[in-house]
Amino acid sequence: MEEVEFKRLLALFPVVRSRDYNGELEPSKELASHAAHDEVTEWKDAWNEMDKKDDVQDAENEDPFWQKLRLAAEGKVGPAKAARFCEAVKRTHKQLVYEELTLDSARKFLDGFQK
Repeated sequence: MEEVEFKRLLALFPVVRSRDYNGELEPSKELASHAAHDEVTEWKDAWNEMDKKDDVQDAENEDPFWQKLRLAAEGKVGPAKAARFCEAVKRTHKQLVYEELTLDSARKFLDGFQK
């Protein structure tokens, strides 16, 4: 969207709050903030619990992708290094998907294995 078009659309909406508005001073906001924080904490706890269950299930019933990766790595670098490599890839995958690893960190990880 171009700047001119954005400003035109922005002009369609009226100003609701004054420039000196401070949302932290509102008590109702504070209560809502605590409730939101509690909800986030509950979600994080639930995700951690699910991750623990997933780790147990992964050990018992490995996904075909990870099996193929492990077998291919074993053929190239041997079983010990392949296991270490697969665990590193799983950790990085988990960080990228669930914890939003930065692109630079992912590149550094990949560069480390290319050498």
